[in-house]
Amino acid sequence: MKILHIASSIFGGAGIGMMRYHRSLISMGINSRVIARDISDDSNIQRILKKTKPIFRRFGDRFGLHLSEELKMRQKIKELDRQLKNEPQYELFSLPFSDYCPENHPWIQEADIVNIHWVAGVLDWQRFFKSINKPIVFTLHDQQHYLGGFHYSLDLDNNPHLAAIENQVKQIKKLSLSDLKIAVIANSKWNERAAKESDFFPVDTPFKTIYYPLDTSIFSPRPKVAAKQTFGIAPNRKVIGFACENLNNSRKGFSDLVEAIALLPDTVRENITLLSFGREPSVELRNKVSMHWVHLGFLNSEVTQAAAYSAMDIFVIPSRAEAFGQTALEAIACGTVVIGANVGGIPEAINVCSSTESSLLYTTVNIRELANLLEIATNSNQLVSEANLKHIYANHSLRNCAKQHLKLYDSIV
Repeated sequence: MKILHIASSIFGGAGIGMMRYHRSLISMGINSRVIARDISDDSNIQRILKKTKPIFRRFGDRFGLHLSEELKMRQKIKELDRQLKNEPQYELFSLPFSDYCPENHPWIQEADIVNIHWVAGVLDWQRFFKSINKPIVFTLHDQQHYLGGFHYSLDLDNNPHLAAIENQVKQIKKLSLSDLKIAVIANSKWNERAAKESDFFPVDTPFKTIYYPLDTSIFSPRPKVAAKQTFGIAPNRKVIGFACENLNNSRKGFSDLVEAIALLPDTVRENITLLSFGREPSVELRNKVSMHWVHLGFLNSEVTQAAAYSAMDIFVIPSRAEAFGQTALEAIACGTVVIGANVGGIPEAINVCSSTESSLLYTTVNIRELANLLEIATNSNQLVSEANLKHIYANHSLRNCAKQHLKLYDSIV
């Protein structure tokens, strides 16, 4: 069986998740390949190319002489955003149009299954699905596949001024899927439920939650004292950790964590080091942090990431919306206790399998509640439960993930 994965990127949270799924299949000897915008030395990964527009179209687009449906929508969105009193608050709004042409890649013709991942900006829904006559699997990394342009229902709820365009985009996408054989993989049960309730996919679509796999030969517990010293942190300091691709992304909730730490008693706060990694934060965000802070920047190496997680006594995932939360899974696998917002798929990532783990969840954006949990955690020596580590080894192995994929693929071929 030949599997082709299509994604915007092999990087970022969704890209990393997709690559972990892909590698799980490779590990089982499955012919699995990827096309994305990125360049890679991996022979199983190739670039998606753009179509070349005629010069008169490029000239018309640039000077507004020819307004395609996409340009009309973009202009309308800008117009509606400008009418607001305050700056619009949403992370992304992706239109179902693209100049990229994954449908023209030769690997498409060779594939038995086409697996669509996070494809914002690289998939023209109408053109792509009109040209494809193969079983399609959608893998949900956020909610964008079954919403319109928004990627999370949080943004949909907070931006009613874009409701009409959101519905218009959703209808374009939905109509593109008629007469196709489709299956859906969700990265969490929460995401699967939301997708089913959306009524976006055809009524007979099979759904399956398949959690991200994790290489536990890399993400595994290390001695905390040595790990702290690796990053120049004194062994006696309590280390609170945070990680995401972009600390400036308000959905990830870094500012909520900073505010919660500021509420801790002085006697607790003075012995805390905040350890984080991800792209460099803005000056404005940096100015909000008044405690001892070690920021490692963007870490490409999973080995270095695992060392950072091991140096943390507590890891916090304070997202305001999250389909799963791979960073929580990685931290737990490294033996670090995780506190998380009770939203989306985060409880599944933390694996609330006992009263101990459930006590580490707090109400989203409730800063005081998060501060209380942090104070309790910093005053205890709580460790990751053996049950939680066993859960990761059993449910997030490469083999288990690949077997679940193959079972779903076989059902629609």
